[in-house]
Amino acid sequence: MTDRRIDWYRTRLEPEVLRELTRKSNARGLLRILGFLLIYCCTAAIAVWLYLHRLWVPMVIACYVHSMFATFLSSAAAVHELSHGTVLTNRKVSEAFYRIFCFLSWSNPIHFRVSHGYHHQFTVHRGIDLEVMQGPVGQKLNAKNLVFWFTFNVPVFLRWMQVTFLHAIGIDEMDYFFWSPLLERDDPRRKPMIRFARLLLVGHLLLAGVFALTHLWVLIYLVTFSVFFANFLAAFCAAMQHTGLPENTPDWRVTCHTVECGPIIRFLYWNMNFHIEHHMFAAVPFYNLPRLHRLVAADFPVPQRSFLAALRLLADIRRRQKSDPAYVYLPEFPSTASPVKWEERPR
Repeated sequence: MTDRRIDWYRTRLEPEVLRELTRKSNARGLLRILGFLLIYCCTAAIAVWLYLHRLWVPMVIACYVHSMFATFLSSAAAVHELSHGTVLTNRKVSEAFYRIFCFLSWSNPIHFRVSHGYHHQFTVHRGIDLEVMQGPVGQKLNAKNLVFWFTFNVPVFLRWMQVTFLHAIGIDEMDYFFWSPLLERDDPRRKPMIRFARLLLVGHLLLAGVFALTHLWVLIYLVTFSVFFANFLAAFCAAMQHTGLPENTPDWRVTCHTVECGPIIRFLYWNMNFHIEHHMFAAVPFYNLPRLHRLVAADFPVPQRSFLAALRLLADIRRRQKSDPAYVYLPEFPSTASPVKWEERPR
């Protein structure tokens, strides 16, 4: 990995304000963590009850709803925020929940934390941020992907299974994203990454065996495969993070989207709709992002006013790029904002 350092623009906050914003709250963090686990268990329990009573059509609907929610346990929301270590004051408890969510969503905690750290360090800088690479919006928002997102996400399933298996046997040249590989062979983080890949495979196989022996076949879907179905809501949220924006720019205000979503999306998405705020101040816990959003509004772009407005914006960028492939979206700024930093300052 390159040793390059990017001189990012940051909106100025008073030190005491920033200290307050970065303060962790076990109560608020556990409320979201345990709330997520409770919803996950409840939607699964409803599907199992319907399965046991042979109510097949309602069971399929319950499984679909369970999948819509389960997707947010992954790097789309829960795994992502827990990887930052900002949610709870107790590091061991935080790590335990991080690994539980990783297991349920087929995520590798070591791999994701390293990869996502690079993404924050080099956000959409071509050739060095390989977790998120910009391209035409049509590469993400197209009919084929929409079918996968609303049904079974075959490409993601196949890639995740293949990468997890190869990592489990010690071959990590293939990657979940585009690193090749993410870790060098002498990196001490490589061995725990491989061990967790083995835990994912063995653990899910053992659970599937137990569910089969007890004839609770629906639990194989609910626990092992549900995160690969009905991804559309999480996929749309992910598409709103950086899609259609400039590359190679040391100013997160024009490389990330901030969207003012409603309470349901904000709950599921762990407030990551405030994405500029999250990148610029990554140490701020998700539950403090709404307050941060208000404090920096005078220096930040005018946000999209709703989830649907953000999707309309992405559709408009896609339409414009069909006639002008070089088009990127530049947000509107209030008159109080500092000029965009387009180039790094000389050192």
